[in-house]
Amino acid sequence: MAFVNRTRRTTDASVPGSSTNGPNAVQDWATDGSLRLRDEGCGVSANPGPASVSAAPAPSGTVTFLFTDIEGSTQRWERDIAQMQAAVRRHDTLVRAAIVDHGGHVFKTMGDGFCAAFGRPQEAVAAALAAQRALAAEDFSAIDGLRVRVAIHTGTADERDGDYFGRPVNRVARLLAIAHGGQVLVSGVTSDLVQGALPPQASLRDLGEHRLKDLARPEQVYQLLAPDLVAEFRPLRSLDALPNNLPRMPTSFVGRETEIAEITALIEKHQLVTLVGSGGIGKTRTSLHVAANLLDGSGDGVWFIELAPLGSGDYIPTTVAQVLGLTLTSEGDPVENLVRALKAKYALLVFDNCEHLVEPAARVISALLRGCPKVKVLASSRQGLGIAGEETYRLPSLAVPSDDDASLLHASDAIQSAAIALFVERAHAVDKRFTFTDENAATIAEICRRLDGIPLAIELAAARVKILSPRQLRERLDARFHVLTGGSRDVLPRQQTLRAMLDWSHDLLDERERVLFRRLGIFISGFTFEGAVAIGSGEDLGELDVFDVVASLVDKSLVLAEPQGDALRYRLLESTRAYASEKLADAGERDLVAGRHLRYLRDRFARLREQREQTARTGDLLAALQTELEDVRSALDGALGRSEVIDGAELLANIERSWSSIGLEAEGIARYDAYLTALPTDQWGLRSRLTTAFSFLVKISGNKVRAFELATQAVEQARASGDASSLVWALRGYADAATFLHRLDDAETALAQAEAMPEASADLRINLLLARALLTTGRGDLETAARMYEQLRKEHRLLGNAFAERLATLNLAELEHARGQTQRAIAIVREALAAARSHVTQYMNLLSNLAAYLAVVDDLPAAVAAAREAIQAARDPDDNLVAIAIEHLALVFALRGDRARAATLEGYADAAFHRHGFPREFTERTTHDRLTALLREDLAPEDLAVMLAEGTILTPEAAVALALEQS
Repeated sequence: MAFVNRTRRTTDASVPGSSTNGPNAVQDWATDGSLRLRDEGCGVSANPGPASVSAAPAPSGTVTFLFTDIEGSTQRWERDIAQMQAAVRRHDTLVRAAIVDHGGHVFKTMGDGFCAAFGRPQEAVAAALAAQRALAAEDFSAIDGLRVRVAIHTGTADERDGDYFGRPVNRVARLLAIAHGGQVLVSGVTSDLVQGALPPQASLRDLGEHRLKDLARPEQVYQLLAPDLVAEFRPLRSLDALPNNLPRMPTSFVGRETEIAEITALIEKHQLVTLVGSGGIGKTRTSLHVAANLLDGSGDGVWFIELAPLGSGDYIPTTVAQVLGLTLTSEGDPVENLVRALKAKYALLVFDNCEHLVEPAARVISALLRGCPKVKVLASSRQGLGIAGEETYRLPSLAVPSDDDASLLHASDAIQSAAIALFVERAHAVDKRFTFTDENAATIAEICRRLDGIPLAIELAAARVKILSPRQLRERLDARFHVLTGGSRDVLPRQQTLRAMLDWSHDLLDERERVLFRRLGIFISGFTFEGAVAIGSGEDLGELDVFDVVASLVDKSLVLAEPQGDALRYRLLESTRAYASEKLADAGERDLVAGRHLRYLRDRFARLREQREQTARTGDLLAALQTELEDVRSALDGALGRSEVIDGAELLANIERSWSSIGLEAEGIARYDAYLTALPTDQWGLRSRLTTAFSFLVKISGNKVRAFELATQAVEQARASGDASSLVWALRGYADAATFLHRLDDAETALAQAEAMPEASADLRINLLLARALLTTGRGDLETAARMYEQLRKEHRLLGNAFAERLATLNLAELEHARGQTQRAIAIVREALAAARSHVTQYMNLLSNLAAYLAVVDDLPAAVAAAREAIQAARDPDDNLVAIAIEHLALVFALRGDRARAATLEGYADAAFHRHGFPREFTERTTHDRLTALLREDLAPEDLAVMLAEGTILTPEAAVALALEQS
């Protein structure tokens, strides 16, 4: 991903300000390599001169647009101006001839490309084919070849003064941006129109749906195939193929051409740009649009981090890590861990809705800017973050006509206002009968002006055209906003206007709608219909009423309905949710509804846990936890505050060990610790379930001694409760913990008791098999254990349990290594590595083991590479897995003769293992024993003691630096 300002060169002497065909005149091209297009028209700065416009008349109505562009021309201009001038002149002649010969109208030339319009789509396709064939027949070897990309799209556009405006123009430009040189792309609309009318021997290849950089609906894209045309290209440069998580927007982006260009220029020059403005002003959509334009496939991508759902700034580091697919260690400062994880990344992070977490957001972003020189941040907030080096950009309201001009407006002129264009588009979307005319233009202009051009307010107003005419809308605004407009508007905060808009929208609801609307404000990350029923229904609102009211709130744009799989998920916009939450507090219902919310989540995860126990499939529970994470956090925090500890503890117990599977071991540990402290001591069964999960997470984090202590407590609590289910899981956890400490007889006793208990569920059966495999390994029956792990791998693969399958794979590789089948262990690990990248802990574990295996077979260069990759993948240098990789690397250094460095690193690793409570397992013991023997063989005892001691006082950062230092 590049953040430098790239420009294209004009080749048309007719462009104003250009006296030559060389690169002295610079035209405005977008950072993604496409034309810098306005959302309501081509919007380019150059006007077509006489030579750039064909004699064919400009088509109107439904028009097919053909856009072209030379790929990679900037570098050629800089390398050889004279040769490039000659080549581009020939290019212009050939492309223009192909367009004109097929009835096309060239309405603009920009940089090295043409913008043409055709009355019939088949003529545009024929022109594209003719142009590519003509270019292919030319000798452009003097400039290392010339490759032209072409895009074709059909739609209804507005033609004015020789130029075209409207969404089809934007669409074809976005389509051009994802193409490669030599490729002709055709939109789905055009493809449908040209079926049966293609040139001889030509055909269209379906390339599937692709998201273009306007973030709206995806486009079905086709490639033109024909003899003499290159057929195979790299994947299209659409949003789906580039590293990002930019969400698809349900509606198009209107206006903001100037703002987009200015913000883009700022982010290219500054490391932090903050968009500042009132609620509903459009900060999120604008930042997403800028981010999409800056995404070009290089670097580590563009990542959208939504802070609105977060109730605490403590969750910002883990939220960022989750978005980027990173796992932070449970030890140390999470912010510092995040900085270490991103230090080498080249990425743009978009922090959205910082206003309710200004101080913690500023702390995290400031640390990232100091420690990550290649990371850039685009933030949005209602106020600046106050960080040194911050460049703030106050996002204005959408432009509206002045009061003096409103009465004289015609529809064709008024639609040039972004605010009015937004109102008209959204109104037409909710009611196809709506028409924008000269008669209602002035009324709609006044509505937009009274709403201060705030996009959210305009959209809410436009949604009412189903029940109110523009005149009725204006009259309601007059009554509601009289106080807000009676004095100087400059002294009134913009938020007050949005609040008034929401007040007005709320007043339109009937009593049932108001009741449910405020109760839905308890949800942070959205909700299902079942969730709405759980928190909304009661004596004043029946379950069937909830269905009708949710549908009504969706229709009135107060609730958004978004597809999720084969169902719908609902959410409130953040400003709307905050407003609903206030209404909930005003009604005195917050604690009541928060309790319902808690119990809804408790019951939802209880059902998911039961399903997992019956089927052994973990996917549904993990997906639900990731989706509902912020609501779960809010419910758990609130339960402690309201003394609803038992309900909260039951929710936490239903989640069990799943915190680890989504990379949040540290948070899970903290929550179990807090709830076990608060839970009444006589809740033995519940305490046992919590302690069992607590022990598992502690063990995963590397502290096996502490895990055994907790597992022992869990068994005692389960026996005191008399609950068989709690006991069997506690015994299974105890067996694992005891095995890792080599207390094999204790593990056997516990596991045998668990296996003897009746009616084991599918989930318990597979977990008992895992515990048995671990214990069998500990007892040295490696052949039997290997068969168990093979069975576990197959079962988890069939169940779709990717995390558990990789865990079984890791253990199987360890067994094969222990059996002397080290080459097979290497093959098993290498096969699993790619899939493990999504979980940093497993990825590091596999890599560090691989380093050990490679050292055993004397592939020392590969062993060094694997160990160093494991170390570099860590988010915390004090991670126990880093120490393991360092010890394996120390062995390689010793084998290479670098005994001093090997001894120092061994001293560090040994101290780290003691600090983490980690007893070495087979692979680690093998490395340790071999390394110790080498060091004792070649170093004098007193020298070895000094070097080992020097290692024990190294900081984790210093140890990592020494391990990664090139010899």
